[in-house]
Amino acid sequence: MIKALLVFAVLAAGYGVVYYMNHKTPVPEGCENLKAECEGCKVVSCENNPVHDQSKGE
Repeated sequence: MIKALLVFAVLAAGYGVVYYMNHKTPVPEGCENLKAECEGCKVVSCENNPVHDQSKGE
């Protein structure tokens, strides 16, 4: 039981460190405004897809 908690704590701490470092990393040059350049594709889960700009009433 203690080993399982220790493994969970290590995994959670690792995730926290990676998450923090990912948000600390600067955006690469040329990727600042991808939404303006996106014409849309079939991947609707992407937040840059123009389908997310449409209101629900349309």
